[in-house]
This record gives sequence, C-alpha cells and structure tokens, in this order.
Amino acid sequence: MTAIAPEPNALAALPPMPETAEPLVMPGLLHGLGLSIRPVPAWITDPDLIASIEAGLIEVPDDFNTPGGNRS
Repeated sequence: MTAIAPEPNALAALPPMPETAEPLVMPGLLHGLGLSIRPVPAWITDPDLIASIEAGLIEVPDDFNTPGGNRS
C-alpha cells in the first residue's frame, strides 16, 4: 500500500493574525454566498437594473456607492 501525500495548505503560507485583530469578513464573500444584499446606489431607479445588481449580474464600483446614499 502506498501513502498519498496531503494537499499543501495555501493558508499555511500566510503570516499569523495578531491576537488583538478583530475578525474581518469580506463583503464580497457575504454577497457571493447570498448572505447579504448587494448595495444599490439610491440614484438607480429602474427596478430591472436594481434586481440585476442585487442578483450579482452587474457589479457597481465602490466609487458610485456613496455613504448614506445606498438603498440597502
């Protein structure tokens, strides 16, 4: 019987996280998993466009998302 070597772990190459750091969950990960709604700028009024952005079919650059001006 031959042994199979385990796959290398890509996370092992990262430096350790400081113990004082707070955990960070990337917004894109939450959106991709369907756990949060993608932000839609308030100036977008077309319902079909809003639905496409929320579904992730259209990506809106962060420059267009103004603080306090988003629907979500």
